[in-house]
Amino acid sequence: MRLGGILLLTALLALGVAGPLGLLAQTATGFEAVRVVNSLRKTDAGNPSLSHNIPRLEVTIGGQTLTADFAAFYESSGGLTRWGLPISEVFQEEPAALTQYYQRGVVDFHPRADLGGIYVMERRLAWDYFGGGVAGSVDQGVEPGTINHNSGEGHGPWGHKVSNFSVGGVWTGFLNFFRTYGGVDAFGFPKTEARIDTNRPGTLHIPAATPGFIRQYFQAAVFEHHPGSGVRLRLLGDDLRNRLYPNNAWQRIAAFNAATALADGQTYTVEVVDLTPPPAPTPTAGAVIPAATPTPTPTAAPVTTPSPTRELVVVGTTDTGLAIHDGAWHIVRAEGTDLVDDRIQALHVDGDGKIWVGTPVGASRIDRAGDGNIFTRDSTGQGLGSNNVQAIAGFGASDVLYVGHPDQGVSVLAGTQWDRMRPDNSELPDLDVRDIFIVDESVGRVWFATRQGAALYDQQTDTWPRFITRTMIPEVIRDNVTAMIVDSGGRLWLGLLNEGVVYSANLVSWKQLGTTEGLASGEVRDIFAASNGDVWVATAGGVSRVVGGVVTTYTTGNSTLPADSVHALAETADGRVWAATDAGVGVFDGARWTAFNTTSGLPSNATTTIAVVPAGAGA
Repeated sequence: MRLGGILLLTALLALGVAGPLGLLAQTATGFEAVRVVNSLRKTDAGNPSLSHNIPRLEVTIGGQTLTADFAAFYESSGGLTRWGLPISEVFQEEPAALTQYYQRGVVDFHPRADLGGIYVMERRLAWDYFGGGVAGSVDQGVEPGTINHNSGEGHGPWGHKVSNFSVGGVWTGFLNFFRTYGGVDAFGFPKTEARIDTNRPGTLHIPAATPGFIRQYFQAAVFEHHPGSGVRLRLLGDDLRNRLYPNNAWQRIAAFNAATALADGQTYTVEVVDLTPPPAPTPTAGAVIPAATPTPTPTAAPVTTPSPTRELVVVGTTDTGLAIHDGAWHIVRAEGTDLVDDRIQALHVDGDGKIWVGTPVGASRIDRAGDGNIFTRDSTGQGLGSNNVQAIAGFGASDVLYVGHPDQGVSVLAGTQWDRMRPDNSELPDLDVRDIFIVDESVGRVWFATRQGAALYDQQTDTWPRFITRTMIPEVIRDNVTAMIVDSGGRLWLGLLNEGVVYSANLVSWKQLGTTEGLASGEVRDIFAASNGDVWVATAGGVSRVVGGVVTTYTTGNSTLPADSVHALAETADGRVWAATDAGVGVFDGARWTAFNTTSGLPSNATTTIAVVPAGAGA
């Protein structure tokens, strides 16, 4: 249990012991070493005490080196909007684990017994410390009698819904907020509907909270509706700090005091706190306390290997590795495999059926079971230009691989030899390469999408025969190219950062499709040409299909697409289109979308990219 040493702090407070030594049990952290890789620095000019680091730590425990990436978790799960500012440094509250408090929640890096003891980075179920029976709190239940008849998404075992409307029909935007900032992974399951807080006995509430607001309670957050200013999150991190360290005892813990900036590479000293929670509050006389409902604990999917022969759909996630589908979902995590990191940014399947995976800290080439090779700047000498990999494509027949970086152009692997393409040694327009598309493998032509336009490279002649920039067609295109394909009719399609797509059959006459023409959003993340000739566009506002110049758009408002924020597209042999979204994976069968999410076997709903391994490939 996280709060196993339940007598120490209460006894010390009763004795009036002051200072850090009175609050700390100076026991071993359980880590052999902790080192700062890098960190974010967050401060508040109006409150000097809010000066803290959100680090990426390298920790060694039991002879194994792991990454406790609080910074990446913070940024990928909503950042300041979801978590607020950090109110502590990273410290230890439970054995061999690390914790950081934020204004709106708490994040833990700790081993999960139900997952076989593996370490995970996850949000703490902060509300359950107030109304879920954890740490001596009274379990306030889940309000089973309240029903929201408006449209929305049902999540969790208690029959509650996340909707953009309250029970009384007031627009709250809760569902949009829930989807945008991480869904169940960030907030847990809903324990109530969105309804007016009355603070009456038998309802979920924090006694100190002002009644009369529309609120919805989740395991890890409380949503609050403020007309005219949108959704606000209760400061549950502040609340939990004050509850677990009452009477301002937290002020005598170094981790909660303002900290100086961390230096990259420095040894990190972990402060150890042996925590004693306060006693459970005494129920108000006459209060009706609902029966306790156990908090669901995610069950680890059995460790299985995908089929050696069937077609595979490979899905990348923001921080939980790969999910591979062969009729069932199989999880590949960095721990225990040759996957270099669990934050997936790019996928490519080569001619041997091997899966190339791009992450912020390197690339991996793995088979169906996760076995293979890791490529980083260190392991390839100066060949791999950067460990940050955001695009991969290659010629399967000739074993030439192109790796795109956001800061170092392109790394090229031909056989076993790495080479580099940058603006200073080639005609690549920019160091920020967002997408790579193989035009024709037989003649070795490759398009690169960059921040400064698109460029065509001819491998056989080592020349750059075509460039597309705003100086060429300023009335149509801006330089920020995010995605590109060549469709079955030979037309080049370019996706733009804010202006939709443009396409041309001759690179002279261009047509543009934006929101005016029906595109879901001007922010394009991926373009995909289906086998039947349809062109699909993934955007920040939904998925659009273009047939004969006519745009059909799918959003959560007009279809069963899991989320409007769509990052990548792929097609399986049966013609179904798969979409990686912020709320899981959507599969389009020609008529409707079917969703896969964490309840279906995905390790995370925050999916980033998608690729298909053909049947029999890589067997």
